[in-house]
Amino acid sequence: MQERDFYEIKDLDGDYVLRNLIEEVYSSWESEISPKFRKFLTVTSNNNFRKNFIEIVNNNEWADIETSLLSYLVLILIRGKKVKNITYSNTKLSSNEQHILHLLMTTSQFQTIEFAKKLYSGQELENILHFIKNDITQGIFYNLTNHIMKKYQIRICKTVGEKKLFLSDNPVIIQKFEGEDYILPISPNICIILIPINIKDDVIKIDTHIYSLHDNHVDKINEQSVLNTDSLIIISEERDLEFIKNIKCSD
Repeated sequence: MQERDFYEIKDLDGDYVLRNLIEEVYSSWESEISPKFRKFLTVTSNNNFRKNFIEIVNNNEWADIETSLLSYLVLILIRGKKVKNITYSNTKLSSNEQHILHLLMTTSQFQTIEFAKKLYSGQELENILHFIKNDITQGIFYNLTNHIMKKYQIRICKTVGEKKLFLSDNPVIIQKFEGEDYILPISPNICIILIPINIKDDVIKIDTHIYSLHDNHVDKINEQSVLNTDSLIIISEERDLEFIKNIKCSD
């Protein structure tokens, strides 16, 4: 699922500025996450998934894998269209100012400065560099990562019936179910749910139970995935089309 030139920025003359730089930054982060993410997906497909998962926990591998999964969720959120729509819907800002705001929110001061040097010049550049260097918001990426890593741990859920999970182009389900702030389907059979971190005697208690998702649970998650979808959704069977059609008709 991708959109051509989604991260690209053009100057007032319509020329690309530092083309592919943002994509390369995100790709670098994804490359760090990918090995642990793929290992987890491989383990989930094994017949002895729960046994293998307990072994990963006992071998102290889970902390790295969980961090990668949480980072993946954060990356999906900041790379998505919702954040972009927020910054670019501010009509009081010029095009260049919108670019700077979005970069500050979703990348780093360093990357934002690199773009600013291409978009501005003279006193205008000095003013915008001063603004960037004194920005104390630290952006969505930093704040969201800090929030997720400090407050949540992962509960693993697996489908047990006939129905499979949908994979949406806007896959993170936020605060739609009581007690479950973030839900992320990561395969047709597996989703992760973020729950408040459980600490006892300064030790994080890891839940090694694999929770079952029956067909009615899958339907509820899939309904939210459909409602979240911007334009693309992956399904497993043709009969899922009727399910989606019914949701769209009742929306």
